[in-house]
Amino acid sequence: MTGGRDVRLPAVTLAVLAACGAAARRLLVVTVRGTSMTPTHHDGDRLLVRRTRTVRRGQVVVVLRPRSPAIWREDRHSPLIVKRVAAVPGEPVPSGSVPPLAEGHGGRVPSGRVVLLGDNTAASVDSRQLGFFPLGDVLGVVTRPLPRSEDAHRR
Repeated sequence: MTGGRDVRLPAVTLAVLAACGAAARRLLVVTVRGTSMTPTHHDGDRLLVRRTRTVRRGQVVVVLRPRSPAIWREDRHSPLIVKRVAAVPGEPVPSGSVPPLAEGHGGRVPSGRVVLLGDNTAASVDSRQLGFFPLGDVLGVVTRPLPRSEDAHRR
């Protein structure tokens, strides 16, 4: 009987490690920097993100920050930004959500592109300044906020 347990323990350990590895490839934890997503998410909030490029209007996503150095504040070094999907390919472009130069697609979001906006439009650099975001730059969809570090220490 003891020998059977010895064989199962490594198998169970291996299965747990494989599951953890698979979860790590599918999940990402990001920290919000800035106020562009308030009141939904605040500076310092940690978010659990499911890696996918399949998005729907209304979802909050994590996307690679575009390379437009003149627009970004110098103290923001994160290569990732958090925004809400305002429109997906084929949907009408929301009024005032993209610069005039990005228009000319028949009023619809072109294939492979999305319109992303911050919830706090006064503090957000988004599609209103940068135009359409490549769908390939979307890393994933926010599934839920995580406890802040100081909240976890209080428990």
